[in-house]
Amino acid sequence: MQPAYRIYAATFPVAVALGLTLTGVTPGFAADIDCEGTTPIYRIQGKGHISPYVDQEVETCGVVTAVAFNGYYLQDPQGDGDDATSDALFVFQRGDLPAVGTLLRLRDRVSEFIPGGASTGNLSITQLSFPQVLAQAPGAPLPPAVVIGAGGRVPPNEIVISPAETDPSINLQQVADAAVNPFNPETDGIDFYESLEGMRVTVEDAVAVSAVRQFASFSAEVVVLANQGADVAPATARTSRGGINLQPDPDNRGDQNPERIQIQFDATLYGGSEFPAIKVGDRLGDVTGVVGYSFGNFEVNALTPVRVEPSDIEPERVHRRGRKRLSLVSYNTLNLSAVDADTPQRDKIARQVVDNLDSPDILALQEIQDNNGDINDCPSGDSAACAGVLDASLTLQRLVDAIAAACGPRYEFFTVDPLQETTQSAADGPDVFGGVPLGNIRNAFLYNPRRVSLLSYVGLDRNELERRGVSVPLAFDYSRDPLAARFSFRGQELVVINNHFSSRFGSSPIFGALQPFVQAGEAQRQAQAQAMHEVARNLLAADDEANVVVLGDLNTFEFTDDLARILPGSAEERILRNLVGKNRDDNSYSFIFEGNSQVLDHIFVSNNLYRKARFNFVHVNVDFPRLFGDTVASDHEPVRALLKFDDGDEHASMANDD
Repeated sequence: MQPAYRIYAATFPVAVALGLTLTGVTPGFAADIDCEGTTPIYRIQGKGHISPYVDQEVETCGVVTAVAFNGYYLQDPQGDGDDATSDALFVFQRGDLPAVGTLLRLRDRVSEFIPGGASTGNLSITQLSFPQVLAQAPGAPLPPAVVIGAGGRVPPNEIVISPAETDPSINLQQVADAAVNPFNPETDGIDFYESLEGMRVTVEDAVAVSAVRQFASFSAEVVVLANQGADVAPATARTSRGGINLQPDPDNRGDQNPERIQIQFDATLYGGSEFPAIKVGDRLGDVTGVVGYSFGNFEVNALTPVRVEPSDIEPERVHRRGRKRLSLVSYNTLNLSAVDADTPQRDKIARQVVDNLDSPDILALQEIQDNNGDINDCPSGDSAACAGVLDASLTLQRLVDAIAAACGPRYEFFTVDPLQETTQSAADGPDVFGGVPLGNIRNAFLYNPRRVSLLSYVGLDRNELERRGVSVPLAFDYSRDPLAARFSFRGQELVVINNHFSSRFGSSPIFGALQPFVQAGEAQRQAQAQAMHEVARNLLAADDEANVVVLGDLNTFEFTDDLARILPGSAEERILRNLVGKNRDDNSYSFIFEGNSQVLDHIFVSNNLYRKARFNFVHVNVDFPRLFGDTVASDHEPVRALLKFDDGDEHASMANDD
């Protein structure tokens, strides 16, 4: 049975106005709300991902701990002392909302709400919706916050959900699957955070492993570790810049770092006047909030202002002393177009090219949009008016001009547009290359004609791949066709193949209902890796001394089968090598996703180039805040290789040369 709670009313008239039955009270003394016979919140939550009371009507009692724009968080004042059961839940309601500290007795039917709908793969939230308020009283003390960290509950640091529980696969949106699924909050991250759903918590001595990112005027988020990452696994997972590396597994089914905790800044809940500008490695002290779930992640909705103790990281710069090495950069430019609104982004990329990348000889770019970006100016049914609508020459020309204005070299450029005949009516291109609707992203090159000469280039569409004898010529359908170019540098020829493999967009959440989580585009990326392997193999079969480079945003990790086995070839037939392994420090990442530092951008070279090659991740973007008003060049880092073709300058200082 739920006990009666004694709540101290502010004054007798307030209690009377609320319609409470007061037993023997005088102003300023306790008022009784009878919770006898109600179902405690911790029983409603139960030990699992779906309430044992779902679709049943209950009466319950709780204290309002936080009020959002669409409802409030309600927590049992005492709890049951069982770490496996949450003592709180969310109450969905519009209009007049109770104040924090209000004790409520409610009646309602328990529901499981899936944010965004079942198709998202999200977990459900146990909640009440527009309940009947049976009694209320103000002034209740808030339950103490559960400490996440060494002073309380330490999150699991290796397993999101035990592999034994996901063979066969399960769907935790389904009552039957959730009922039989073992609930292990001590070992499984997904269960640990579920056991805190809706509760007041304090993340102890937090450190940021992502930069803050703002998604709307009322919402921003950052990912942290408790206790400055003292309990990460493995102990070497942290980068020296402050992040945490995604852990290797051939199928990306390994350690996803469940110790990561997302801090959400919801303007209706957050106590600060503005969102803090947080970069990777910043210390935030203790962060108190309530545990929610949205967009595939558990999150701690911060309630009090966050104190930021900044780290000392800065954007990196690379330099080279000698000029006998070819400088080659791969860079995803985040949907760059020629429109005026992209001018700040364009100028920032240009300054990075000159100041941070030391004006590379060749720039292989991804996500170059057509000239008008994501604007639709292709009239319905008017094919003549659509001619040239997929052209990106102005996008590239304006970038070239911006680099020259930043005191860089005068680059030349080339690309291959999507096929015009695939343009659909009433659309500015069919987006057959994927990406932002109407943007028609593609791969492109800039090169410094004073350093290198362009000999030829070709788009590797299905016809070209078939002509070259590739076994999977359709690998890049509905993705970006690779762009292959042949350059001459100091008397040596070099083939560079610029790629943007199929996106991971559409994957189900790591902390989602579908387990194991679905990784979108896996089959396509494997086929694309196979196609690039065969293209490189044919080039090397024709000339075993050919200098071949395969690079770009490959949308998967250096340890997956796609890049560890298929693209380079098996150990017996290794024709390409990934330069990522040549990075000389522990900051090997080009992207941060939900707090996991990871490598999506790669440069593979043929064996004859590998030994003398040098490689850098150049950290200029992903470690730094993305708040409204900030100019963002990209959500990827550029990656750079220095390639040596002769014996000159063999002993140049590595510190000075790159």
